Amino acid sequence: MMSRMRKLFVGYIIVITLVFSLASLSIAAQAKNIILMIGDGMGPAHVHAAWLYATRQLGKNFVMTEIMNKGRTAYMFNDTLDSTVSESAEAATQMATGVKVHVKAISVGPDGKPLKTILEMAKEKGKATGLVTTSGITDATPAAFSAHVDNRSKEDVIADQLIKSNVNILFGGRKGFFLPEAEQGKRKDGRNLINEAKQHGYTFVETADQLKEAQGEKILGLFNRENMLFEIDRKGSQEPSLTEMTVKALEILGKDPDGFFLMVEAGRIDHAAHHNDIGGVIWDTLAFDEAIKVAYDYQKNNPDTLLIITADHETGGLVVLPHSHKSPEFVGMNLEGISKIKASHEVRNKELGKDPTPEKIKEVIKKYYDIDLSNDEAQAIKANCIGRLDPRHFTDMDGSIAFVLRLYHRIGWSLEIHSGTPLPLWGIGPGSEKINGWRHNTELFKIMKEAYGFQY
Repeated sequence: MMSRMRKLFVGYIIVITLVFSLASLSIAAQAKNIILMIGDGMGPAHVHAAWLYATRQLGKNFVMTEIMNKGRTAYMFNDTLDSTVSESAEAATQMATGVKVHVKAISVGPDGKPLKTILEMAKEKGKATGLVTTSGITDATPAAFSAHVDNRSKEDVIADQLIKSNVNILFGGRKGFFLPEAEQGKRKDGRNLINEAKQHGYTFVETADQLKEAQGEKILGLFNRENMLFEIDRKGSQEPSLTEMTVKALEILGKDPDGFFLMVEAGRIDHAAHHNDIGGVIWDTLAFDEAIKVAYDYQKNNPDTLLIITADHETGGLVVLPHSHKSPEFVGMNLEGISKIKASHEVRNKELGKDPTPEKIKEVIKKYYDIDLSNDEAQAIKANCIGRLDPRHFTDMDGSIAFVLRLYHRIGWSLEIHSGTPLPLWGIGPGSEKINGWRHNTELFKIMKEAYGFQY
């Protein structure tokens, strides 16, 4: 009898020990912080091209691939209620809420009602929150985490919701949506939302130096009336880099004892790809990788942080081409030629003007690419042959310029808009073990929610 009781007692002890061990493992596996980094428009070929340039032309390590090797990697697809090809609004909404939605919706469900986002859940649990982008802070991706409108174009409404959201960090461009028309802004209601943000407790900054010195729990940084500059054009400006914004965001958010949620977007990769601008794509992807290093260093020093890197959709249908004009065998991407690009398409196109002559086209291409076009090549750009053949996927002269330059840089583009290409998804830290296989972007919300240990 005693022997049997002793065995039962020992059995109970073992069971209790296992229960407590599993419980402590579960607690240890939860994330205190989540850093979600989104390369807007960044497909696998964008990552590949930037990796080739970084490692072979610059001799630099590529942090994204280091995280892929040490963490977890998956492929992510992003179809919506409307289409198998997505754009930023519904893609970001699906990541932020876990719900499939209609095109251009900002965290509003198919029934028209607001959807609770992972950022809003984190805020309800007492965590600090932040949104950082090189695009506009009212643009689709950051908006989807803390605003609710039926169409992404309502940026004046999004700006109003953002300053009332109590999100600690709001860094990006599109200052115009915070200012009335009387102050060279875009608001028709006469309101100055920057002044209103200050009344809500925000410190306002608009230069890199001001950002560096800023203190306080809530900071609104608006660094350009439109989008922030492309990285290739940023030198000499007063704008902070994506790395500098990420450093400041982590400095402020990391002080919260309850942890934080931070979304960092490299928004201008997408804009460069829309214009088939390989220089813009590579320089902004390199800048994204530098910001990822900051986040990765933070994660290594704070292992209760889940770091996730992904994209919302692919833009441009980018491919690395095998041949030059005369190569008998495969040679691949012209890294040396790409290193000579001096500015983004925005700078180039401003100088070209609306109706450039072939002579003007040759002059500008020489200036910014160090390429001597033939008369036939300049005429092909002038005629916009690509745009005329496929106006649904190529809307202006940029596609024709890229087509003429394709054999010089050995880079090709399929279109000037979004494609349905599957996306890279990788992460490291507590909860990253669920980043594997073939994932829909709505599953990212569940991965983050479970990493936090949220029950609802």
